[in-house]
Amino acid sequence: MSEQTIPKLLKASAARYGKRVALREKDLGIWQDITWEQYYRNTKWFGLGLVSMGLRTEDKVSILSENNPEWLYADLGTQGVGGVVVGIYPTNVATQVEYILDHSQSRFVVVGDQEQADKVLEVRERLPDLRKIIVIDMKGLRRYRTPLIMSFEEVLALGEHTDREDPDLFDRLVEQTQPEDTALMVYTSGTTGKPKGAMISHRNAIASAR
Repeated sequence: MSEQTIPKLLKASAARYGKRVALREKDLGIWQDITWEQYYRNTKWFGLGLVSMGLRTEDKVSILSENNPEWLYADLGTQGVGGVVVGIYPTNVATQVEYILDHSQSRFVVVGDQEQADKVLEVRERLPDLRKIIVIDMKGLRRYRTPLIMSFEEVLALGEHTDREDPDLFDRLVEQTQPEDTALMVYTSGTTGKPKGAMISHRNAIASAR
C-alpha cells in the first residue's frame, strides 16, 4: 500500500470487481446501481475531458455541490490526471466561494446546479484564473449566455473522444501519480480568520482511510 495513490486504488478495484456494484444512487425513489467498471469509466472520461481543456499537473479543480456520483467522478478524475481537488461547502455564500476559488487559483469549478452556478457567476469578474464552470444539473441554465458554463455531460463527451484517440492515456497518467503528490486541498471553516487551505497528499488520505 505504501506506493499507492487514490486513483491507483480505484483502478485496481475496477479491475478486480468489474461488474460488481460500487455505488448506488436513488433516482425518483428507485435505487440505481453503478458498477466498478462504470465508476472507473466515468472517472476516466471526466479526467481526460479536463486534459483536453488544458488542465495541467497540479492545477486546481474546485467542487461546489451536494453529494452525488458526479462529485466522485470529478474528484478522482481530477486526481487521476495529476490535478488537485478543492472541496467547497455547498452552503457557502458567494463571497466565501470567491475567496476559495481565488486563493486556490482554481482553473475549473464543478457545481451541482443553478443555485451554485449563480454564486460563481456573481463573482466571476474577480476570478482571473477561472476557465470553466462545469454544471452537473443544467436545469434552469440552458438560456444562460456565457461561454464559462458547460455541462458535466459535455466534459464526459470530450473525455470519451480523447479516450478513443489514445486508449491508454488515462492509465498512463494514473501510473504517474505518486504518494506524496497533493490530492486534495481542504479549507478550514474560517471562524477565527480567513480560511486556510490544508494540502493533503495521497499518502495522507490513504493512511487516514486505513
